[in-house]
Amino acid sequence: MQSYSTTWLLVLFCICSINSFAQNSNNIDQVTVKGYVVDTNTNAPLEFATIAVYDLPDSSLIGGGLTELDGSFEVQVNRGNNFIQIEYISYTTMTINPIPTPEGGNIVDLGDIPMEAESALLDDIEIVAERSETVFALDKKIFTVGKDLANRGGTAEEILDNVPSVTVDIDGNVSLRGNSGVRIFINGRPSSLAGAGNSNGLRSLSANLIESIEVITNPSARYEAEGTAGIINIILKKNQSGGLNGAIDVNGGYPARAGASANLNYRKDKLNWFVNYGLNYNSNPGGGYTVQDQLLSNAAEFENRQFSIQNRNQTRTGLSNSYRFGADYFFSENEQLTASFLYRRSDEDNFSTLEYRDYFGNVNGMGIDPLWNQSIDFLKSQDYDNIENQLAEEDLRDIIVRTDDETEDEKNLEYSLNYKKEFSSREHTLNATVQFREKSETEGSFFENTDVINDETVLLQRSNNSEGDETWFIKMDYVHPLGKDHKWETGILTTFRQIRNDFLVEENTENGWMSLPGLSNNFVYDEDVQAAYFIYGNTIKKFSYQMGIRGEHTLINTQLLQTEDNSENKRDFFSLFPSGTLSYNFSEKTAVQLSYSRRIRRPRFWDLNPFFTFSDNRNFFSGNPSVNPQFTDSYELGQIQYWDDVSLSGSIFYRQTQSSIQRINTVDNFAGTTLRVPINLGTEHDIGLDVSFAYSGLKWLRIDGNFNLFRNELTLDSNETDAAVFDYYTTVREYEGSFSEFGNQYAYQLQPFSNITWNGRLTARFTFFDSDLQIRTNYRAPRASAQGQRRGIASVDLGWSKDFLNNKLTVTLSVRDLFNSRKRNGFTLLDDFFQQSEFQWRSRYSNLSFSYRINQKKNNRGRSNSDRGDFEGGEF
Repeated sequence: MQSYSTTWLLVLFCICSINSFAQNSNNIDQVTVKGYVVDTNTNAPLEFATIAVYDLPDSSLIGGGLTELDGSFEVQVNRGNNFIQIEYISYTTMTINPIPTPEGGNIVDLGDIPMEAESALLDDIEIVAERSETVFALDKKIFTVGKDLANRGGTAEEILDNVPSVTVDIDGNVSLRGNSGVRIFINGRPSSLAGAGNSNGLRSLSANLIESIEVITNPSARYEAEGTAGIINIILKKNQSGGLNGAIDVNGGYPARAGASANLNYRKDKLNWFVNYGLNYNSNPGGGYTVQDQLLSNAAEFENRQFSIQNRNQTRTGLSNSYRFGADYFFSENEQLTASFLYRRSDEDNFSTLEYRDYFGNVNGMGIDPLWNQSIDFLKSQDYDNIENQLAEEDLRDIIVRTDDETEDEKNLEYSLNYKKEFSSREHTLNATVQFREKSETEGSFFENTDVINDETVLLQRSNNSEGDETWFIKMDYVHPLGKDHKWETGILTTFRQIRNDFLVEENTENGWMSLPGLSNNFVYDEDVQAAYFIYGNTIKKFSYQMGIRGEHTLINTQLLQTEDNSENKRDFFSLFPSGTLSYNFSEKTAVQLSYSRRIRRPRFWDLNPFFTFSDNRNFFSGNPSVNPQFTDSYELGQIQYWDDVSLSGSIFYRQTQSSIQRINTVDNFAGTTLRVPINLGTEHDIGLDVSFAYSGLKWLRIDGNFNLFRNELTLDSNETDAAVFDYYTTVREYEGSFSEFGNQYAYQLQPFSNITWNGRLTARFTFFDSDLQIRTNYRAPRASAQGQRRGIASVDLGWSKDFLNNKLTVTLSVRDLFNSRKRNGFTLLDDFFQQSEFQWRSRYSNLSFSYRINQKKNNRGRSNSDRGDFEGGEF
C-alpha cells in the first residue's frame, strides 16, 4: 500500500488531461438550442430526458445533454445543418429535422416539445416495460426487484436465489449457470457486503432497499477480470426527483422475523440528498443429518467398520442494521459529484447441537466393502434416511452430543466518492471513483462434548476468531465517441486489500485452558491489483463489433505470524484478458451476438488460510496455501427476440477452465475424521443452453421463466492432482505441525466425470380483484462431482399483494419454500468410505409486509435514477 500517493497523482493527472483535451475541441462558431420537453396529455415536464444533436449528412453525434427538473434543456452546438433527437423511457422518440438556423443570432428557442407516452420502448436491443419482472438484453439480464412478490420483506441473498440463471446454496455460495466463480458488485463497485461468489453479508441487507439486479454472463474488458462465471450487479434505490419522496416498509413473519426499511430523497436546486436504512431481526431454525460408513485401520478386525449417524439442529438469531447516506451535487446538467457512506452492523447469537451415534462391527450387513465395486444406483437405493431403524442396539458404542454456543459481531464501513462528467453528449463521459472499505468481525464459541450413555462431560473447548479487512478501490473510465455508433474507451483500476485473521482454540485441561497449536494461528493476507484496459467499438449498418484488451498485475502475499519464519507465501503474476463481441440486428426486435472473454478466479482469503474449522470436531474444513489461480475462456452466442406480448432470450455458451479450483474430501481412516480442502483439480468443460422468456398477452396473467441446461465435464491430470495434495500436506506440516493433530493417514480418491444437469424456474403472476397472486417454482437437477453427487432440489414460493389508500400503500403476504423442501442432499464415495448428508440452512417461513410511498407512484414511467455505478451506459 506504499504507492497511494503515486496512484492519486496519476488519477488527478488523467482527469485534468482528459478534461482539457475534451473541452479544447469546442468550436467558436456555436449556437444555443433550448426548449421544454413535456407530456403531450398532461403537459407535465419530463425530467432527465436525453437530448442528442446530430450533424448532417453523416449523422455523427455533435452535442447533447439532459433535461432539468422542469423539463428545460439548453445545449451548445456548432452552427450548420443539424437535427435533434429527444428520448425518454416509455415515450416515443421525438426528432426535429432540421434544427431551425437563426439569422443574425445565436439562440434557437424550440418552445414546448410534446412527447407521446408508449407502453413499451425498444432501446439498444433492450426492452423496458412495466409488465415484466425481467428485462432481457444481448449482454445481460435485468431483474426488477420491486415486482417480485415472493421477495418483499426478505433479504438481498433471497433475491439472488430467484434471479434467472443464478442459484444460491445453503452456505451462501452463489453460482451463475452452475459455476461458482461469480463476482458480486453493489452499484457497480465491489462491496464488503458481498464477497467474490459468496452472499453471506447480503443476509442483513433488506430487499426493499434494492432497485434491480443485473446479470452479465460475458463481461467486456471494462469490467474486472475476476469472476469466471460473470458479474452480478446489485443496484440500490436512489431517486433524483425534486422535493421529498421515498418509501417506508415494515414487515414481520414466522418463524420469528421482523424488519423495517426506509428510502428517502430530498432534492432542491443542485443538491440531492438520499438515505437508506434497513433493520432486520431473524431467528432461523435449521438442521440436518449425516450418515457415514467407514472402514477403520486402527480397530480390531471384528470392529473395523464404523457406522456413524450425526444429527444437527441449530438456531441462528441475528439483529442487523444497515445505513446508507449520501448526496449528489450537480455542478451543471452534465457534471456531478456523489459522496456516500454505508454502515452496517450485525449481532448474532447462534446455538447448535450435534449428536454423534456411533456403531461398530458388521452393522447387520449394511456396510459396503469394497465401495467402488458397487454402482452409484445401488448406493442411491440404500435406505440411509431410515437406517437407524435397521441398526442393532448392541452395536451402539457411543452417543456424544457436542454443543456450540456462538456469538458473532460484524461491522462494515464504506466511504465512496464518485465524479462524473458528460462532455458534448451522454456518450462522451468521464467517471472516477475512490472507495475505502473497512470490515471487522469477532466470533466466539464455547464447545461442550457430553457422553450421553455415561452422563458426563468429556470435553470443554472454546475458540475466538478476530478478523479485520481494509480495502482501497480507485477506478477511472473515459469513453470518447467518434460518431453516433463509434467509440473508444479506456480506464485504470487499482486496489489494495489487507485481511488479518487471529484464530485461537483452547481446551480445558488439568492445568487450565491451553491453546491447541495445530488449530490456533494469526494469518495475514495482502492483495494488490493494478489494471488498465482499452476498448474500441463501431457499427456498420446492421453489424456492430467491439474489441477490448485488459491487463492486470496481481500481487498476493500470505503470512502465518505464529511460525518462526512467519511462513510467507508470495504470488506475483501479470495476465492479459482479451474480450470481443460481434452483433447483428435483423430488425428492431431481433438481434444476435457472438462474444468471447477471458476471466480469472484468484485464490481467495479462505482458499489460502490453512486453519481448521472447529464447530464439528470430526469433519474439518481448511484452506490451502498452495492453491493457484484458475483461468477461464468463455464463449457465448446469444439471440434476443421481441413480439408484442412475448420476449425471448437464448444463449449457447461454452467455458473451459484450466486448473479448476474445487474442494475435495480426504479421509483419515485412523482417527475416523474427514478433511475438506481446495486444490487445483484439472480442466473443466461446460457447454450449455440458457433460455429466458416473458409473456404478458393477457391482462390477468404474466409469466416469466428461465431454463439452463448444461453438460459439465472434469478431466483429471493425476500427476497435477497428486502434486497439489502433496503440496498441501507438506505445507500444512510446516505450519507448526497442524496436520499431525489429525493423524497421518488421510487418503482421497477422485474420479473424472461428465454429466448433464439443468436448473429452471417458472413464475406466474395472476391479477384479479385489484390484487396480484404470484407462484414461483424452482428446480435444480442432480449434479455429479469428482467424489459423488449432489441430489436435486425442488421448491415453491408464493406471494399475494394488494394496494390501498389510493395506491400509496401496498400489503404483501408471502411464503418462501412452501413445502419446506429446499434442502441440500448428496453423497460422497471414496475408498472404504461412504457419506450421505442432508442439511437445511433455514426452514419454511411466511412474511407480511407493508410499503407506504411518499410522493411516489407505484409504477413510475420516468427514468430510473438508481445508482448504477460503473454499469451505466450500453455496450456495442
